[in-house]
Amino acid sequence: MDLSGTRIDPSLLRRLGVEPGVATLLQFSTAFCAPCRAVRRVSGEVAALVPGVRHVEVDAESHLDEVRELDVRRTPTLFVLDAEGRVVKRATGVPTKPHLIAALAEILPAT
Repeated sequence: MDLSGTRIDPSLLRRLGVEPGVATLLQFSTAFCAPCRAVRRVSGEVAALVPGVRHVEVDAESHLDEVRELDVRRTPTLFVLDAEGRVVKRATGVPTKPHLIAALAEILPAT
C-alpha cells in the first residue's frame, strides 16, 4: 500500500507521539533489529542538523494496531511526514543522511 501524499489520522499520530506542526521522521523499530539502531542514529543526526525536524521512534510490537493501519511489514520502516501529517516518503531499511535531508528539503521552507 502506497501512502505517499496521504494525511495520517491525527489521533493515530498522537498515539504514536507525533506532534502537529513539525516535520517528523517517524521510525518503526523492534527490540532486536540491528538496522533499526542505524536508522535511529541517522535520523537523530538529521533531526539535530535540520531545524524544525523531529525524530520519533516507535516500538512496532507495542503498537500493533497502528502498524497494521499504516501497513508496516518490516522493521525498520521510516516515514517522512510533513507538518500536516502527510506521508512525503516511506523507506524500509537504512536510508542515507543525504536521502533524508533531500526528502525533508521538499517540505521545509527555505532558509
